Amino acid sequence: MTTLEDKIKKNREHYDVHEPDDGHSDRFAAKLDEQFHQEKKIKPFSFTRIAAAIIIVAGIAGIMFLQFQGDTASGSADPVNDELVLVADHYDKLADQRLQEISSCAASDEEAAKINEMARIQLDELDKDASILKEELAKNTSNERVFGALVTNYRTRIKILDNIIYQICQL
Repeated sequence: MTTLEDKIKKNREHYDVHEPDDGHSDRFAAKLDEQFHQEKKIKPFSFTRIAAAIIIVAGIAGIMFLQFQGDTASGSADPVNDELVLVADHYDKLADQRLQEISSCAASDEEAAKINEMARIQLDELDKDASILKEELAKNTSNERVFGALVTNYRTRIKILDNIIYQICQL
């Protein structure tokens, strides 16, 4: 203990000269009862805050769920589909280039139109086969044989066009 505490304890009778008024304890107990036994009113404003917070959290969770669900649904087929799109774009560009070469090698515009029409007929048959293969690939994206057959189909298109170019440009 400190020296101040010791001094107060030794001289306590000198400090306790004043007694509280009569009824002080009763008034003090009544005030405590009032303060602690009051019914706490819950403001309706707090309920709206809680409800708004729950709605916001549920909304954010729902949006995230839908976003991730869309990602996982497309994420499982993405590698094959992305590769297929790249392959198809590549061979379509090559086919367009070959058709332009056919037009430039032809002796006349009329001859170019006839040759392009014959080439289109052959390419349309290959397109039908390619659409069947795409349907099969959509059913089973992990089937490498179907994917390989589709790539072979695209290569065949280019070979047909190369043969036409060779025959026309050599003449």
